[in-house]
Amino acid sequence: MSAKRKAEVFLQLDEAARAPLYQQIYEQIRDAVTSGRLVQGDRLVSIRKLSSDLGVSHTTVEQAYLQLATEGLVVNVPRSGYIVERIDSDYFKLERASSEDEVRKLAESRDREAFFAENRSGGEVRYDFSHANLQPDSFPVRIWRQLLNEVMYAQTAPELARYAYTDKVGSLQVELARLLSRTRGVDCSPEQIVVQAGTGEALTMIMQLFNRTTDVIGMEDPGYATVHEVARRQGFSMVSLPTDQGVEVFLAAVERHRPTIIFSTPSHQFPTGLLLPLDARTRLLKWSEEHDAYIIEDDSCNEFRYATRPVPSLQSLDAYGRVIYLCNVSKALSPSLRIAYAVLPPRLLERYWDLFNYAHPSVSWLEQETLARFIAQGYWDAHVRKTAKGNRRRHDELLRCLRSEMGDILNISGTDTGMHLYVTVRNGMSEQQLIDTALAQGVKVYGTARMRFPDTASTSSVMIGFSAIAFEDIEPGVKALRRAWL
Repeated sequence: MSAKRKAEVFLQLDEAARAPLYQQIYEQIRDAVTSGRLVQGDRLVSIRKLSSDLGVSHTTVEQAYLQLATEGLVVNVPRSGYIVERIDSDYFKLERASSEDEVRKLAESRDREAFFAENRSGGEVRYDFSHANLQPDSFPVRIWRQLLNEVMYAQTAPELARYAYTDKVGSLQVELARLLSRTRGVDCSPEQIVVQAGTGEALTMIMQLFNRTTDVIGMEDPGYATVHEVARRQGFSMVSLPTDQGVEVFLAAVERHRPTIIFSTPSHQFPTGLLLPLDARTRLLKWSEEHDAYIIEDDSCNEFRYATRPVPSLQSLDAYGRVIYLCNVSKALSPSLRIAYAVLPPRLLERYWDLFNYAHPSVSWLEQETLARFIAQGYWDAHVRKTAKGNRRRHDELLRCLRSEMGDILNISGTDTGMHLYVTVRNGMSEQQLIDTALAQGVKVYGTARMRFPDTASTSSVMIGFSAIAFEDIEPGVKALRRAWL
């Protein structure tokens, strides 16, 4: 490229300004180029002359020119100096509109039925009967800090200076395998455990092991809304498996639709709280083997039972390698840690390694190592016992108050486990009316409409949780519900 003309730009420098001198030179020449005052082929003043004219060092000007060249505004041509490149100056004259108003309008129109909106609105009322959050002071901060420090100061934590890979079994996988074997009867090797950043990410990973064009997901109805959301994003078709009409209706729907993937919460059906009996479990396992199907068993909330001992997991009964076991630490430890895990049967583990052989762990090594020590040193068991004791106390109080205040108009299920009660109200109100009238009294209860298929009949049922509300707020909260519903 040859220079068309020697171009000079009037430059003003302010030694008192916060921006260094080279940056001031760079910005003024850049603006001249983008505005069209300097055009393609113009030659900039030589570094030596400009440094002399401005009374600055040769290095200062050189640094400004190098930045211009790095960004493609000029090019250094031997024996010609720095030449202006071709720039669409008309484009840079376009006025860029602020996106603030548009973003605000989009935010205001965002779906308010989503979990994040429910969660936030619950925190804005006096009595929040949340079914997902925990007690504000429940996280074991002191112990977690102690373990985190142990990890950080152990051999200066060299793992933080290199990439972690999924082909190496981590200490968390080892501890989870031991924990699951001891508490849930899950039969697995550490290699089968895949740690993911939350249940949604775990479901996304699991669904990627299947074919969205040929595989169909059998979804509990009502059921866990996140499965609906993930399946929709992944492009899978879903069929309804009713869970509130009895076991035989559920199994008949399985036989009728013949899904290749069945999502199930057999030990604590979400949201109804019902339990899948042993005979139905074995029948479902046999059906899956006969029809080459897989079952995703979500075992969330398995830590909390209030009248009986824990029920064995479906995976512990699986003689065919058809169950994908799924769980998380959100209900027992912290929902904000975003740690979930899946136990893959060998046939799917092979698919996982083929697809994700080069994947990095989605949960940081630091968090995994800290949680592994939390489990290994007995803190997990102690924390679960403490949390279960508090949940049991609030569970009993909520049940007592509901029966005392409105027992004649309520049907209550899910009383033996979990973090909420599933309550059907016989007062003529729809689900949405129950939610709205409660909210008018400063009470937040949670609906199940987004957990149902569009053609499923609406109900008058809501979830009333006890995991996050203070014990002393339960009775006045229920009294406020009585005023709303009666």
